[in-house]
Amino acid sequence: MQAVKGIVKNFLNLIYPLHCLGCETALEAINELRLCGHCIASINRNAMPPFELDSSPVLAYSACLYDSGLKELVHRFKYKGKTILAKIFSKLMIDYIKDNPEIADVDLVTVVPLHRERLKAREFNQSLMIANPISKEYSLMLTNTLEKTRKTRYQNELLKGERIKNLKSAFRVSPKADIKDKRILLIDDVMTTGSTLGECAKTLLNGGARCVTCFTLARGI
Repeated sequence: MQAVKGIVKNFLNLIYPLHCLGCETALEAINELRLCGHCIASINRNAMPPFELDSSPVLAYSACLYDSGLKELVHRFKYKGKTILAKIFSKLMIDYIKDNPEIADVDLVTVVPLHRERLKAREFNQSLMIANPISKEYSLMLTNTLEKTRKTRYQNELLKGERIKNLKSAFRVSPKADIKDKRILLIDDVMTTGSTLGECAKTLLNGGARCVTCFTLARGI
């Protein structure tokens, strides 16, 4: 059966050549990750302890470091429509949870929301896409608990102090969300200063959550 699958993949690759999602290098049809060896090697796993957020008593875990090839992959994912990368990112995060099982010891999973205008322009919430396989892997409910009430400037355009001010009171708990006394895993794609995660975590805690754990694909600090 595996031999037959290999033949079919090779045949399809003649018609629809497979290329690396990171650098466009031609790939063999049996490549399941859709990444070449160079791009895989450029992803650096995070060995640092969880980061304690400044704005709330919350720990933030990150599976990888936001450098080298991963920056390009995230850019292609968010801005170039390479949404298939979500599966690879989720796998990296699930592998990290296997070594840090306390991350998944929660009642539900939620994500950092996008403002409705930004969501309309992008057509998807990248954090929701990477959170979905994680919630399924650990049989956890995935729900949108937060809403972004106003459009803010891009965080990567601002200094740390400006980022905190930019996000102040920008989120609220959704009126339909049931978070009372819940242990929540908050997922986002990249953490830099931690301002976004901190403001979201604070909003959830003020809204009645028992505790919040943050988890991102990458850490840029």
